Amino acid sequence: ETLHADRVIIATGSSTFVPDVPGLAESGYLTNIEVFQLQAAPASVVVLGGRYVALELAQLLSRLGARVTVLQRSARLLPTEDADVSDAVREWLAAEGITVHTGVTTHGVARRAAGGAVVVDVTVGDPHAGSGVERGARLQLEFAEIVVATGRRANTEGLGAAAAGVALDSRGAVVVDAHLQTTLPGVFAAGDVLAGKMFVYTAAYEGALAAANALADDACCMRAVAYEPLPWVVFTDPQVAGVGMSEREAAEAGVAVDVSVCPLSAIPRALAARDTRGFIKLVRRRTDHVLVGARVVAPEGGELLMQVSVAISAGLTSDKLAGMFHPYLTLSEGVKLACIGFDKDLKKLSCCAT
Repeated sequence: ETLHADRVIIATGSSTFVPDVPGLAESGYLTNIEVFQLQAAPASVVVLGGRYVALELAQLLSRLGARVTVLQRSARLLPTEDADVSDAVREWLAAEGITVHTGVTTHGVARRAAGGAVVVDVTVGDPHAGSGVERGARLQLEFAEIVVATGRRANTEGLGAAAAGVALDSRGAVVVDAHLQTTLPGVFAAGDVLAGKMFVYTAAYEGALAAANALADDACCMRAVAYEPLPWVVFTDPQVAGVGMSEREAAEAGVAVDVSVCPLSAIPRALAARDTRGFIKLVRRRTDHVLVGARVVAPEGGELLMQVSVAISAGLTSDKLAGMFHPYLTLSEGVKLACIGFDKDLKKLSCCAT
């Protein structure tokens, strides 16, 4: 059937990116879809990947009783984040008995027999602390199942995009302008089929904006995308959440910043809850004290993040946010303490100090 339209929106989503590892396809693997279709946790699992989905699935399967090993190609977990964030995540996963190897080169995968164990051939650059594995060691690791969580790829294969004049980038994602219009006038795109952050809420935003722009009477009536500040959350326990610039991103952009870190051990609510895992880290522009970023590692850290996201959107300074009332014995009080920490030593403050 051939359909005709004045305007078209491409919203074909994405699927798991499967690395080109010898034997992987033949051995069979689980993605985030199949993991949630399991009737019971495997006895042992190896997770390929070290970002959002990989970490969430690794902890989930571990808490369901599986012996879990994470193999990450990059030197760190969450490699685009600051080292203190990556190190904290690795520490807490290790504390739960999850083995994490980073700097890994995966040479091949083989399944011993139908339904049998999976053997993964790897070289480990930075082995799990206390594992007895030496740096650069080549290992044959055996597991009941293998989970592939190495990222997502836009579903554009078979669309005939290039023939139609719709440009794709090097990873197959649709290229759009600020109005979400592709290189073919009248054709727009939204969601995971684009390069960038693949979140439910960004896809919903893009879908609504692409539809509005497609129906606009003229190009001058179209609205441009505006992602910043874009909050995100990794749903591990503790959660990892961020918005705006990290310390590293500010340095790469040439922005002079100050950084304040409030450990959860300085927050009365965390002490009362007996869970002081993590920290709140704020980044402000040095010239005017305007907040430009935050990273939170904490139980329900995503909930803590939103007041900072609003503050960044409103262009608030750390001084302004520190001067606002934050109820005592709430985790959000930690944001106030982090703001105060730019200029004062938190260890010398009383519990309700300003």
